Amino acid sequence: MPIDPVIQAQMTDLMMRKKRLEEELAQVRVEGPKWRQRVELAQNKGLTDLASQASEKLEELRAKNRELKFELEKIDQERDVLRYQARRPSGEEVDRAERMLEEVRMGGLIDPDKASMERELNDLVSLDFDNKQDN
Repeated sequence: MPIDPVIQAQMTDLMMRKKRLEEELAQVRVEGPKWRQRVELAQNKGLTDLASQASEKLEELRAKNRELKFELEKIDQERDVLRYQARRPSGEEVDRAERMLEEVRMGGLIDPDKASMERELNDLVSLDFDNKQDN
């Protein structure tokens, strides 16, 4: 089954966005410990203004980290939706399956709907019978 070019383009765009966000996240993860160390260093030297500024930067990095993780989760969800759409049968496939089902019905040997119900009923009866034997 060929992939729809629109879905393929959307998937490519998602993967490019994901790669960019992962690179940003890696950078944030590198910067975080540096700023944490700067906060500690400024606090140890009694430079409260500098410690406060470094704390603000550290908090900005934490917020950015949460934001990037959220965006990556959204991209994964969008990717799953696109995968589902790509695997969904086309109208032609559905029509073909319905025509085949109608041919079986017209043949008169077996009604697929009845056969399915009979099979389910037999399964239920056999389960009921099995339960009575266990008691």
